[in-house]
Amino acid sequence: MNVFLLFATLLATSSLIAKTYRVPATNETTTLGLFTLNQKPVVRVKSGDTVSMETWNSCLHVMVFNKTTPADVAKFYVDHDIQKRRGMHTVTGPVYVEGAEPGDVLEIRVLEIKLNDFGYNFLSPTQGILSEFSKPRIMYFKYDRENNTTEFTKGVCLHLKPFPGVLAVAPPLDWPDGWPVNISAAACQPVSGEFNSVPPGPFGGNLDQPELQAGSILFVPVFQKGALVWTGDSHAMQSNGEIDITALETSYESIKLQFIVRKDLRAEGVLDKTKRKGANAFTWPIIENATHWMIVGLNVDLFEAMKMASRNAIDFLVRTQGLSREESYQFLSMVGDFEIAEAVNMVKNVTVHIPKEPFKGTGKPLTLCSEGTFPLQAPEINDDAPCSPQEGITVE
Repeated sequence: MNVFLLFATLLATSSLIAKTYRVPATNETTTLGLFTLNQKPVVRVKSGDTVSMETWNSCLHVMVFNKTTPADVAKFYVDHDIQKRRGMHTVTGPVYVEGAEPGDVLEIRVLEIKLNDFGYNFLSPTQGILSEFSKPRIMYFKYDRENNTTEFTKGVCLHLKPFPGVLAVAPPLDWPDGWPVNISAAACQPVSGEFNSVPPGPFGGNLDQPELQAGSILFVPVFQKGALVWTGDSHAMQSNGEIDITALETSYESIKLQFIVRKDLRAEGVLDKTKRKGANAFTWPIIENATHWMIVGLNVDLFEAMKMASRNAIDFLVRTQGLSREESYQFLSMVGDFEIAEAVNMVKNVTVHIPKEPFKGTGKPLTLCSEGTFPLQAPEINDDAPCSPQEGITVE
């Protein structure tokens, strides 16, 4: 019996006894802007189990619809030493996944997301990519949850596509010094074992990847025993780039995640420092949905991030589709779509989207999932869904 078939059998068996857990967002289950290794897990689960997690919006859930001002946010940043000491994200977790060991890959399936009723976009004059906007402002948005829409301005209707901005396992202790992202240790790990939630890394984290919606899967290396999974920075929607520093920031009534430990997919760079500079795909995050694989490249420099994504994608195609390195390079130049998922979080995220359709005639698996077919389906978007008149206002 080959490894994939054995794993599929074990997964099918475990799914019969898998459990579902619920984690509310409380002062005990959330943390402001840090992934902390010595934090007690909020729940311990087995491979195949599902956890429904509630999330708060950023700034410890202090954002009040139509009331919180930019001055209030600025004071919060000062009071909590945001950026230097920690990020602004409120993260729920960690979830301890039994059996997850360093070098394994954790498969995190995003099964369902339920929004709360409002969100906001904060225009920062100092943190976005442009400097000519000198006045901060917050736009508030009330959702039509029945139609999954919100009105931006009168007559401008947005269809909500929620996803977690932060989905992380615990980072490695040598982050970031042992990794080719060119950022200082003080910006990422100001205290040993405590990691700022803002810069994304090989552990996932603040990837701000808009395709990580319900119906998608994140494959991420495991660096610490039990993996230790956090989520937060919840979004109702976001552009690729997130140029003014925020998306449509929000909180979730629940995000339902299933955790599967993959012993058959090895993240070799976890323990071997020579395999961290690209060309070892499973050492870095990979996103998959029904139609595409998305291979991540991270660096403070966008061009270097694009090169990292390219090298990881080449290795991915060699390993999974049997192309040569040269064929993979040429294929990506013809077919791969390179998108700037994130341009404002110190470490930039360039993701190459690889369509599955061209490989249908090869006989090779068109999914990393052990079932042999992709098991999830994204929610349908009703382009004709109406927008209710907007109750949100702009506060300056």
